[in-house]
Amino acid sequence: MGNDSGQVIAEKIFGFFATKMPKLPHSEPLTAELSGAVDSGAHAVDRRIGKTLSAYFLTEQAAFFMLITLVKNTAAAIFGRTEDTVTDKKLISSLQGLRAVAFLSVILSHCGAPWLGPWAISVFVALSGFLMTCNYYDRPRTAPGLRSAMTFSLQKIRKLYPLHLIMMVAALLLVLKGLWAQPSARGMLSCAAELVISIFLLQTWIPSSRFWFCLNGVAWYLSVQAFLYAIFPWLLAVLKKVDTRRLRCIAAAIFCAQFLFSFAIWKAGLSGKAIFYLTYLCPLFRAGDFAISCCMGCLYHSRKEERIPYGAFSLLELAAVLFSGGCFFIAARQVGALGAVAFRYNVLFTPSAVLLVWLLAVGKGVISRLLSAKPFLWLAVLSPYGFLIHQVLIRYMELAANKLGLTAHPVVWTLTVFLLTLCLSSFYKALEHRVRKRHAKAAAR
Repeated sequence: MGNDSGQVIAEKIFGFFATKMPKLPHSEPLTAELSGAVDSGAHAVDRRIGKTLSAYFLTEQAAFFMLITLVKNTAAAIFGRTEDTVTDKKLISSLQGLRAVAFLSVILSHCGAPWLGPWAISVFVALSGFLMTCNYYDRPRTAPGLRSAMTFSLQKIRKLYPLHLIMMVAALLLVLKGLWAQPSARGMLSCAAELVISIFLLQTWIPSSRFWFCLNGVAWYLSVQAFLYAIFPWLLAVLKKVDTRRLRCIAAAIFCAQFLFSFAIWKAGLSGKAIFYLTYLCPLFRAGDFAISCCMGCLYHSRKEERIPYGAFSLLELAAVLFSGGCFFIAARQVGALGAVAFRYNVLFTPSAVLLVWLLAVGKGVISRLLSAKPFLWLAVLSPYGFLIHQVLIRYMELAANKLGLTAHPVVWTLTVFLLTLCLSSFYKALEHRVRKRHAKAAAR
């Protein structure tokens, strides 16, 4: 393959989603929600980014380049040399710090602390609804109708969709490797079905555990988010007509309905797998979390200025953190009824997640200031890419470790996963920026 062929392929992938998909007035890429931040400006990167991807991954230059990129970005974040576009009023910096913490929790959940995952997902959903409401509250209403809703959803996920396809193919190679060793018609059909479902982000709409985490397992969250984005314009239009008292009542009513539903399926004796799907993966149930956070976003938009002293507000933030810690303990030890499968994957964490988002959005305490530090903001910028990259990376690392007969201490393993995820995320972000910049220049001609 020639030196320019890899660049051409990359440009075709990114260019389609950057220029060909329909755009809405006042729309913007997925930044305030799953991605959690906007592009932090042009970075000084090596010209070799545009070379073929395979050449990088097959030579020592790949590791060297990614390491240099990570070190440069980290140093710039710590010493304040990066262009901080995350501090936009609509993208509250302390909330981006919370997103970074949630991203770290997701990685830890896949490296031996699974009880951190449900909390992180609850935080992601809460941030999504809250920040989208803040960003779109004063904008003209999106045209009603199913087609408009689908267009809006596509517009929101299009930034991450190319990476989703790349990681899907990387995971598919592992599946094909297994089929090559033990070929079967059933296996090929199953692989084809998983591929179609992953491409169209239908994982969470099929009540079969075979498809929930097919190929790149974490992509189920994109499946949920696509639905939440589709219902958001209608949901916001409804909530904007409601006064503050009714907004509180709506949020409380939705949470009570979720709690009663969880209690009902728990008492009904459903299997743990069915309860897990209904309370953790099902987009319809997740719409409840999302609606609650949208209500909080509307309340935040219409709030009056708080006059709580810095010390008192810091205590409130600390109390919210301790509240989340108590929920962690209940989930990890499965304490009491709230530790049951019907509650510990969603309802248990919703109040603490929403409370944290609200308090950090106000941002008048010491924890808000800590989470607004540049290293957290830099990590938040990389978090959407790392979210989609890290689990497939773990599978490849496990494959390599098994072949080489290597063992690692859990802490060393987790740190390695984290650092490699950041390296690959930085590499992808730099490549994405280069390709988008080139397409922008081509469009301006």
